[in-house]
Amino acid sequence: MRELETIPCASSGRDPCSIPQGQWASRELGSYAGKCLNHRGQFAPQGGFGFRSTLLCRVYFSRMAPGFQPLSTLPPSSLIEYLRRDSKSPELVQWKYFNPCFNRGRERGYTWMQAGQIGGFIGLIPFQLAMGGRRVEAAWTCDWSVRDPQSGRGVGILLIRQAHQAYEFLVQLGGGEATQHIFSRLAVKTVEDAGVVFHLPLRLGAILRTVRRRIPALPVDALNLLNQMPMPGLRGRASTNAVVFEPGVSKVLTSVLESAQHGEGYPSYDFEYVQWQIGDCPFLISETCYIPGESGPRAAALIWRQKTSPDFWRMALWSQEGAQKEVNVLLSNLIRHVYDQKGFLLSVVVSRLETALIDLLRSKHFLAAPRRRPLHILASKKTGEPIPELWPLSFLDTDYAYRF
Repeated sequence: MRELETIPCASSGRDPCSIPQGQWASRELGSYAGKCLNHRGQFAPQGGFGFRSTLLCRVYFSRMAPGFQPLSTLPPSSLIEYLRRDSKSPELVQWKYFNPCFNRGRERGYTWMQAGQIGGFIGLIPFQLAMGGRRVEAAWTCDWSVRDPQSGRGVGILLIRQAHQAYEFLVQLGGGEATQHIFSRLAVKTVEDAGVVFHLPLRLGAILRTVRRRIPALPVDALNLLNQMPMPGLRGRASTNAVVFEPGVSKVLTSVLESAQHGEGYPSYDFEYVQWQIGDCPFLISETCYIPGESGPRAAALIWRQKTSPDFWRMALWSQEGAQKEVNVLLSNLIRHVYDQKGFLLSVVVSRLETALIDLLRSKHFLAAPRRRPLHILASKKTGEPIPELWPLSFLDTDYAYRF
């Protein structure tokens, strides 16, 4: 309590609510007030707090509320300046958060303002969540951070509470250690091993490149040579005319985006969402591939890579009911196509519950990454009803699509 003795309070004869922000928002009080939050991010002082301590915490949070602003009220330059510290370019920030065609008036994030600058931020990617027979507004969270963790103690949780004003559900897939720690405490549903990442090495150089990260002295010439050598099983693999390839994100995907195979809860994406994630991203090149059917594609996939390199590719898959054979044919041709485009690693994210697709990927020699991606679902309304695990999952969830 010693560090609080110099902070004005009711016992000093001053009205706590009249204390200037610069005096109460000190590092010590911020750290202390952070302990006033319970595991749901609600104000609930722990045992042993006296009247004066509780009052100080209430003053802290009541005075902090006006410092939170929705991103829509700020100029793009403020967020560009804040995210530059994480090496995010102005072009990336402009596309990711200020695309009017995708935003459609929906809130894309919340900020904590400190001394006229963004001191904390949580990004939001809105989508519709199908759950329990209804569609609700939800958002993937991303770019969640505080500029100074010491002076901003407790701000991260309060940013989440602000985001709940706009969306009934907030969803997090993966994330860093600090993010996992906080979201696991706040979530009404957590599945630690929900997302599985599969990789298919297409050239021997893909394996050697992984080794080279641990052995930097490995000769570059050897890597370049092996990059030209296909993995066993790729030689002579022919394509078929049954598969159509189109550049970019084709509108033919519209009829298959609502997957025939899904759980009681699943992300429901429209064409605009996919177009924004992949087609509008200034750093990606994409192709749509599909097997035509009478009422739209029987099976379809979207593949993409960075504009600056043909090495790494990612994909998302969709199909109609009973189209397992078509998915098999599509995947075989897609693999060969990526190899012919000089790719040497193809990756995909799936849910652990997509057992049929997992079996197919393994039959094509895809390898599961050892680390799985946890899924956290946060609800603004505590109804007590069970929250189902979301599936399917893909690289289109949250902001994984452009992050290679």
